[in-house]
Amino acid sequence: MKGYSSNQPLRNPAMHKTQTVGRHKIVTMQYSLTNTDGVIVREATGKPVTYLHGAGTLFPRLERELESHSVGDIVTAKLLPDDAFGKRDLDLVCEVPITEFPPEETLVVGGHVVGTDDNGEQITFTVTEIRDDVACLDGNHPLAGQALVFEVEIQDIRDATAAELHQGEVTS
Repeated sequence: MKGYSSNQPLRNPAMHKTQTVGRHKIVTMQYSLTNTDGVIVREATGKPVTYLHGAGTLFPRLERELESHSVGDIVTAKLLPDDAFGKRDLDLVCEVPITEFPPEETLVVGGHVVGTDDNGEQITFTVTEIRDDVACLDGNHPLAGQALVFEVEIQDIRDATAAELHQGEVTS
């Protein structure tokens, strides 16, 4: 038979189609996360993450980096601050006299307090310092301003169900 080599098994391409990451796929992945200084933010030992690709669950840049990869692939994605948690916003850093907090509010460095912005939206602030009867607060995400490195292992890919597509999230 012309074009046939006896040392190659015959395969039905439709039966051996490899799923790839793309829109409307449910992807299970394990990942580690470091900043560009090598500080470990998350080790790849936690519970794997399962998400609906294209639903906006992940950072858009990370989703693009995962596109077209298959189960078993390991993808390294470097995200600049604008691709992740954004640049630090100095307007979200403030000093508030301790007397302005309710008496039942316990302020500790590293703790959190909830405040509101000019539009009445709630913001969670981290207490970064307490000095001279003033609490220093930071409303930025702890990783804001940092470039991040994701190392992702694709563990499973399947088609999303109609219910998952309708809800925009994994249901099973």
